[in-house]
Amino acid sequence: MANPHEQEVPDYTSIEYTEARAMFTADGKSDAEATVILTNVWRFNNAHACQLWDRQQEALEETRLTESARLAELKEQEKATREEEEELARREERKKYKN
Repeated sequence: MANPHEQEVPDYTSIEYTEARAMFTADGKSDAEATVILTNVWRFNNAHACQLWDRQQEALEETRLTESARLAELKEQEKATREEEEELARREERKKYKN
């Protein structure tokens, strides 16, 4: 999904939107009024899409942070395990030379 914050209001006065305007002009609205209605509907939908996008981005960032913290914790655990194993190996080596 594209970032809705970066989208621009379509040009509802263009020929491309003649049929869309016709839905309103059939009810007696002018082309200008139909354009305003279409623009307002687009802005409403875009605002909603922006809210959803923002929530999704926040959730993704939270997931990234959680994963990053989990990986850092795992790295720390691996380091502690490695240091513990190295210490045990040193002790075993010392025992060999004492006997």
